[in-house]
Amino acid sequence: MNHRQQRPFRQNQGQYSGQSRSQSGTTDWGSIPNQQSAWLQKFKDEWIKNSLDEKAISFAEEFGKDLTSKDKKEKDRLTTNQIRNFFGEVRRIQLKGVLSEKTAFLLLRPKLAYAAKRAGNISANDFKEVMEKAHKIVMEVENNDEEFEKRFKNYVDLLEAILAYHKAYGGK
Repeated sequence: MNHRQQRPFRQNQGQYSGQSRSQSGTTDWGSIPNQQSAWLQKFKDEWIKNSLDEKAISFAEEFGKDLTSKDKKEKDRLTTNQIRNFFGEVRRIQLKGVLSEKTAFLLLRPKLAYAAKRAGNISANDFKEVMEKAHKIVMEVENNDEEFEKRFKNYVDLLEAILAYHKAYGGK
């Protein structure tokens, strides 16, 4: 392509000339196909909207265990440090007060996306998808302080349970 020829305008988050996102089957350049992970399908909105229950704790255990699975190659496992970095930021927001730190909470999604892309493995992507979905459920009520705080607490509790089980099952 010489310097006078122009590339077609990028459409639909990085796709070229008329190829829609649904046609290409991906969400952006070189990403994993646009399909929900099995973990995302098992995740229940009511755990964030209402409260954690026994099924939520079982989910956290299975999910934490899978993130460290010995069936996965070492490079496809999520490290405890990767989860703790995210958890540390969430805890900082909690300690300062989520209502005064809404912007910081909102910025967790891009930070999570960056960390998952940087890690470049299946487990990191699964973790990102689950935490992103939970994050969106919290943000649905950002204008209702009482409900926002309740959902944020459930978000933190779920994250803490996943981290605990991840470490319990040998997360490094």
